[in-house]
Amino acid sequence: MKAVVFVDVQNDFVKGGALPYAYPVEENTSKIIQFAKECRSKGYALFATADTHCRETYLTKTLEGKKLPVEHCLEGTEGHKIVNGLVKDEDGNVIIPQGHIVDKQTFGSFDLSYKLEEIESIYCEKLDEIIICGYCTSICVAANAVLLRAKFPDVKITVRADLCGDVSEEAHKAALAVFTMQQIDIAES
Repeated sequence: MKAVVFVDVQNDFVKGGALPYAYPVEENTSKIIQFAKECRSKGYALFATADTHCRETYLTKTLEGKKLPVEHCLEGTEGHKIVNGLVKDEDGNVIIPQGHIVDKQTFGSFDLSYKLEEIESIYCEKLDEIIICGYCTSICVAANAVLLRAKFPDVKITVRADLCGDVSEEAHKAALAVFTMQQIDIAES
């Protein structure tokens, strides 16, 4: 069984959002949505994370807010929502089931790893690969990839580098180098 994780593909991280990715320069969100549809048609288990912050506490009470004082992904805002077309397609068909969306208050999510751990009992199949894409490669994609590597030491983990975005090309490439050292495969389309 293959699982695919779409990390923080939210309005605030795409072009026009509060913290849009700068690399690649071209928009790749539509490619991510197309990939999700393809994975769904193959029967893969699809999951998404959603960076989630509280307006009242983000800037004043969180370490992230103090080090990155840009309000983003605030609960209840358009920026917090997962991009149109990723959770449901244009016809309203579910791509990522609601129970497979994990809100997270920081970069990595233990809850995501627990949900993936349940795959074998839900689908009655062994988890043999986790594919990861999303935003930002060097921050939340990296945090979740490394957490999942620790949780699933013998499962193949692949990051789709062409379906990621980051703050810069340098940060993106640095993250890819870390993935390689963590025995996480890098793939392009």
